[in-house]
Amino acid sequence: MKELWKKYDEIELTHSSVHHLMAMHELLKKNGYVRGVDIAKYLNISRSSVSITLRKLIGKGYVLEDENKFYQFTGRGQNLINGVLSKRHIIQLFFEKVLNLSPGSAEAEACKIEHLLNEETGQRLMTFMGYFLSETKEVKQFQHAYGKFVYDCNEVDNCSICELNCYFAGQDEEKILSGQG
Repeated sequence: MKELWKKYDEIELTHSSVHHLMAMHELLKKNGYVRGVDIAKYLNISRSSVSITLRKLIGKGYVLEDENKFYQFTGRGQNLINGVLSKRHIIQLFFEKVLNLSPGSAEAEACKIEHLLNEETGQRLMTFMGYFLSETKEVKQFQHAYGKFVYDCNEVDNCSICELNCYFAGQDEEKILSGQG
C-alpha cells in the first residue's frame, strides 16, 4: 500500500483536462464546432487557461486544431471521452440504484472518480450493474433483502470491515463534535 498512492500520478490526464474534453464534447454536440473561447465560457474559466490545457491535449494526441482555431477530437480523444462518459454513467447508476444516493449526489460523486477507474474496473462495474438492474427472480430477492438490510456494527474497537476503527463510530463522533448529533 505504501506505493499505491503513486499510481494516481500515473493517470495521463488531470481532472481539469478531462473536464475540458467533456466541455468540447458537449459543445460539439450542441453547436457542431468548438473554439477555445467557447470552452472558456462553458467552464467559466479564462481563455488563457483553456489555451494552456488545449496545447497539452494537442501534444498528447487527443485534440486537433484547424487553421481557423476550431478544435476536434482525434480518434484517441474520442475513444477517451467515450470511455469517461460510459464510466461516469455507470458509476452514477451504481450510486443511485445500489447506494440510493440522490441523483445530484450521485452525479457529483461520479464526476470525482470517472476518469480514475481503469477500463477493466469500468467493465466489471458495467457487468455488475447489468446484473443488478436485470429482472431476474434472484436479483429481485437480493434487491428486496438489501433494501431492508441495516448494518449494525457492534465491534467499535475491532471492526471486521473497517481497517482500524469503526467508520460509523467516527461519523457519530464527528456529528457530536460539530453539534449535529
